[in-house]
Amino acid sequence: MKCIKCGAELTSEMFACGMCFSCGCSISESKEAFEMEQSKIKAEADLAIQQQNQQRKEELAQKLQEEQRIYAERLKNHMLTTGFSFEGYSIAEYLGIVTGETVVGTGYFSDIGASISDFFGAEAPEYSQKLRVAKQAVLNIMIKNSTDLGGNAIIGISFELMTFSGNMMGVSVTGTSVKVNKHSDNA
Repeated sequence: MKCIKCGAELTSEMFACGMCFSCGCSISESKEAFEMEQSKIKAEADLAIQQQNQQRKEELAQKLQEEQRIYAERLKNHMLTTGFSFEGYSIAEYLGIVTGETVVGTGYFSDIGASISDFFGAEAPEYSQKLRVAKQAVLNIMIKNSTDLGGNAIIGISFELMTFSGNMMGVSVTGTSVKVNKHSDNA
């Protein structure tokens, strides 16, 4: 540390006496100035770190947003079939079996409504809606699993419905994730 008045390097003897031997300035003044300078340097460093962290957060947010956009596009364009081929496309690579499962509660009132609907021969809208939602949910899970493997299509899709005790219904879907390429029109 240097003396605030003359700039001389302060020694341990000077600290012991409490004054600069070169100019007679009190060490406490130099110490206060030193601490203020250190505080200023620390504040500037903290600000720089905060700015860097903010910049990293913004970059990560942009990267995540771009990844989500690409992922959403892949999901939207993912081809699905219960068959084993797509007209105008050829399978370039088989990536493996993909699945999706969910369990849905049917509830007491849905059971009563279904019983009444069955009695009168009508459709049970509560069950139908829950089944549609469950099927879409398992398809989305399966498509996500396929895109994670690098696939752009799923072939051989098959649904399975299960009932469990306690008013529970399970929906499972299975298929094979594949990469398909569109045939060229020059053939």
